Amino acid sequence: MKFGMKFGFLSKIFEGALSIEKTYNQCDKALGQLKAYNEKRQQPDFRISDEEQAALDTVVDTAVKNANRIVDKEGERNWPGVFREMHKNLANIYMELDEHDKVRAACERLHDYGEVGRLDAEEVLESLKEKEDS
Repeated sequence: MKFGMKFGFLSKIFEGALSIEKTYNQCDKALGQLKAYNEKRQQPDFRISDEEQAALDTVVDTAVKNANRIVDKEGERNWPGVFREMHKNLANIYMELDEHDKVRAACERLHDYGEVGRLDAEEVLESLKEKEDS
């Protein structure tokens, strides 16, 4: 009985770690694809098929949904580094999506994570300012 309980606890931790790792990868992929899309969009002969748009939307939606699912565990879990990274990922994805209010909201949350979070927020907000000024 004790072994079963212990195994259940460990498998939950392992699943959580896999889910976090998977979400980091999804965020990286979404950010990379969004940046490439935004660069291509500047070109005069830019075209994207409905299938390509749908695939991009799916990658981005999945990353945002899973990052928010992890962030929703704030208060339940003691993963400050993970939460900070997810807020930064969300801020960067929202920046590429031109959702500036969501960028600012994610940066507000970053301030809850000490000096590193504050520096992350400043970096993202500086990029946002440059984007808005151009």
